[in-house]
Amino acid sequence: MFNRDLWSEIFMALRRNKLRTILTGFAISWGIFMLIILLAAGNGLMNGVSSNFMDRQQNVYSIYRSMTSLPYKGHKANRLIRLSDKDIRLLENKFPHVDKVSPLFDGQGTAVVGNKSRTAYLNGVNPVYKSINAIKVLEGRFINENDDKNKEKVIVVDKNLKQELFSDKKSIIGEFIVISNIAYKIVGVWEGYRDNSGSQCFIPFSTAKKIFRQNDYWQLAFTTYGLDTKEQNEEFTEFLRKQLANLHEFSPDDKRGLYIDSTMLSAMEANRIFNTINIFIWVIGIAMLISGIVGVSNIMRITVKERTNEIGIRKALGARSSSILISIVMESLFITTIFGYIGMISGIGLSEIINNILEKSMQGGSDMMIFNNPTVDIKIVLLATLVLIVSGILAGFFPARKAVKVKPIEAITYR
Repeated sequence: MFNRDLWSEIFMALRRNKLRTILTGFAISWGIFMLIILLAAGNGLMNGVSSNFMDRQQNVYSIYRSMTSLPYKGHKANRLIRLSDKDIRLLENKFPHVDKVSPLFDGQGTAVVGNKSRTAYLNGVNPVYKSINAIKVLEGRFINENDDKNKEKVIVVDKNLKQELFSDKKSIIGEFIVISNIAYKIVGVWEGYRDNSGSQCFIPFSTAKKIFRQNDYWQLAFTTYGLDTKEQNEEFTEFLRKQLANLHEFSPDDKRGLYIDSTMLSAMEANRIFNTINIFIWVIGIAMLISGIVGVSNIMRITVKERTNEIGIRKALGARSSSILISIVMESLFITTIFGYIGMISGIGLSEIINNILEKSMQGGSDMMIFNNPTVDIKIVLLATLVLIVSGILAGFFPARKAVKVKPIEAITYR
């Protein structure tokens, strides 16, 4: 079955019909290649957005100060709603599902060390903010209770600031840094965001209030427990909005009065979108694969039709139907396997190249990613290739079986 004459016959047939072979192979390769690229793109999008939630707790709520969009009880629209300690008391007294709460006050200044400087964003927070937003401390410690109680001028800087302003020092714990003419003692270094616009630094909230002489803040972050479903979180969010609207006297229907964000609801919505995109990608990918299978089937049918006279002559000379059938099926198998492998390697190779480029670009890039690790499960790739190979075998088998059943005299005179 697998002898030299058989393969010589197959290669001779392929050389005799080079254009047809190339077009058939391209259809096969393109189907596998596009399936891999589409799946890689879908996985890259899912991995990228999911990574933005990965390091954060899934039960975090954030309330941001905002401007009203509706008039209410004598108040005009476009009124600024400020957050303050009364909002914390509301959460602690009216919401049993609320766990850890931290206000956040933001300021901005220029960090100066010697003749070096860098933009620094000062975030005044409570010690619990570390666990709320999963702050990763690389060196030293985070803000603690004593810092907040005593209004200490201590600071946790990010690694970007350390690299730029203290490049000559291995450890900067205990060093001082001047921001807007105020000296802070560095007690910790955290991972930071991949953002070159400036460094995110943390100071005690009480210290921030004293320095900036304000009693309100722009964000309130807190964790919840016992809210595991989308319905529970939506009900909690609606009740929270009504309570805040009553406290600050703005319309409960005003979605812009105070902006409320939930990581769990955001993650659930992202997963819903991803599932829809994934289904769409699979439909398109399978359609591309089917187009390759149809292309192979059509080409093999034409091939067998063109070789009907040859089949008749070979049968008249004593060739067995099984040997003719095997040669045609092996030709189909050879084309499908070789070009399917080319498409598979090309798709995997391109996805890996893109992945390497993205990994390099993320170093020092934005912390918020929408595309990451665009790779495909090798099992899916091998399964798709196997399906295409089997389809190629069947595409050659059925028309060949029909052709070899034709009587030699009819096959010879076939037009």
